Amino acid sequence: MPDVPELCQGQGMNLAARIAGTGSYLPARVMTNAEVCERAPTTDAWIRERLGIETRRIAAPDEQASDMGAAAARKACEAARITPAQVDAIICALGSGDVMVPATAAYVQHKLGITHQCPAFDVRMACAGGLGGMHLARGLLAGGLANHVLVVGTQLGSRTSVDWTDRTTAPIFGDGAGAVVVGHQTAGGGRHILASRLHSDGGLTGIVGQFGGGTITPLSPEMLARGEHFIHMDGKAVWTVAERELPKVAREVVADTGWDISDVDFVVSHQANRRLLLHVLGLLGIEQARTFTNIERYGNTVSASALIALDEAARLGHLKPGMKVLLLAIGAGMTWGGMTVEW
Repeated sequence: MPDVPELCQGQGMNLAARIAGTGSYLPARVMTNAEVCERAPTTDAWIRERLGIETRRIAAPDEQASDMGAAAARKACEAARITPAQVDAIICALGSGDVMVPATAAYVQHKLGITHQCPAFDVRMACAGGLGGMHLARGLLAGGLANHVLVVGTQLGSRTSVDWTDRTTAPIFGDGAGAVVVGHQTAGGGRHILASRLHSDGGLTGIVGQFGGGTITPLSPEMLARGEHFIHMDGKAVWTVAERELPKVAREVVADTGWDISDVDFVVSHQANRRLLLHVLGLLGIEQARTFTNIERYGNTVSASALIALDEAARLGHLKPGMKVLLLAIGAGMTWGGMTVEW
């Protein structure tokens, strides 16, 4: 167990968490809607109107999910003013990773040059993974098991999970990575995580997922021929769950914090669908001016999405000291959650 920092000694141990630093990485290759339409039977107008997406990023042929994750992680460590050697645990939230086994987190660890016995493991909560990883990081800090937890969300679906001929999914997804260092609260440091909640409903597993390659449908030529290794999604069902559960968890976590929804200054959300995000905010009575979107440029980067949005919102100056910030995400499982931060 790492040494408890001086802040936590003396007058009782304060193991509350803060966002010590953020980082993100986007591949250089930009894919336009026009390119998607060359392979999938859809139109640029439909993609823009229904999804709010104009472009997305695509990883280079020699670029791996762990490469992107490590690049985002280095930026987060730099922002947190720590070296990778000071990281006590790595939680890697995945859509598609380097390999099935071992954990992509182990590849990230190696590429960061971390050689000490730092636990590194993956979590698979799909689009809710970035927020879910931060939720778990709070637990590690509260249990005194770490001082700095690196949460990485990385997604490389362009050559693994996306069927580029499927009009229902091809326009949606992009590649990228985001990262957050979660550390102990420091006097005057700000960015304090005040509350978080995470929910899942396993009865909704059929709504969205990659259903081939596991024990139900093992890897085989027939499974590949049927395209069951690609992501499949019932968009209407996702919308229904999101509009029901995201406002609910937002109100729960805000109440846990002692706030009212009207107190929220800014919302950072997983970027699933621009219309859906603005619809959910409308149900909460939060105007568009109190959020930030980048789905227009990056599409849905799954587990990386909320972390990339958080990093960009911070670096662009949308998040100012003292702001009451609400984070939201929902993904396959179905899994969803919320978090409050006093920036």
